[in-house]
Amino acid sequence: MSAISSGGRTEPGKTPSSAASSSFLDDIRINFGPSGLLGRFFLAADAAVQERGVRLSFAPMEQLVEINRENPQSWRPLLPHYDPSYGGISEKNAFCLIGRSHGGDIVATQAARFYDFAETNLHEEATSLRLFYPDPARMRRPGETCTITAPSAKGIRGRVAFSGAAWYRPDFRGRELSSLLPPIGRAYAHAIWNTDCTFTFIAKALVDNGAWRRAGYSNLEWNVVLRNSVMGQYHGALVWMHTEEMLENLSAYLQRLPQVDGRVEQRRAQ
Repeated sequence: MSAISSGGRTEPGKTPSSAASSSFLDDIRINFGPSGLLGRFFLAADAAVQERGVRLSFAPMEQLVEINRENPQSWRPLLPHYDPSYGGISEKNAFCLIGRSHGGDIVATQAARFYDFAETNLHEEATSLRLFYPDPARMRRPGETCTITAPSAKGIRGRVAFSGAAWYRPDFRGRELSSLLPPIGRAYAHAIWNTDCTFTFIAKALVDNGAWRRAGYSNLEWNVVLRNSVMGQYHGALVWMHTEEMLENLSAYLQRLPQVDGRVEQRRAQ
């Protein structure tokens, strides 16, 4: 286990629930995976995000829900698996990153939820709605269903992260945040949960405009269809990345991201 920051307060297996003023790097712990590669990536990615006028920090999942509700014009309602009011969420199985402008406004979010599919798979958990609710029979909306025809959904097993809740305030779009925050989320999910795979659902319109490739995913299959969900009717695709490929891509990201001054890395690693 390797700490990237002297200010890290995260116990093994737990995610930060730091104050809004805390820095993303101040709370990071690397419990799994190649600590050198992950540490360099987090430092370089954070520098790249800050160059775009955004400072990242961890926040409670309750704040993610609040931000979502305050921005209905630019963000669909969150699916229930990110909402602590349904139960099932703890500091051990979810994290939220928020990005603030230099003026302190919240302008971006990214979150992830951990699942152990040792005895099941994504297809079974999604179509049964257990992916979204601790108690689907009691919590599901009238007529709510999830249909997945993506063949690989049955092969997504083991320790997995459902990454998502990605939002960028409209005036901060076009700054490449959608190419930076998703890889940070995937890398951090592996660093604290030892994930085998990260997946998400991407709406058809975002597939059509290339958002899934900007987010760094390499695999896509149709279809994911939600009916009568909190988002209403939803048609999208399953996208995913296995950990081996994710780590290879981090090395490629480091070639494109700004190089961090060694003095900064040394200070953070003390």
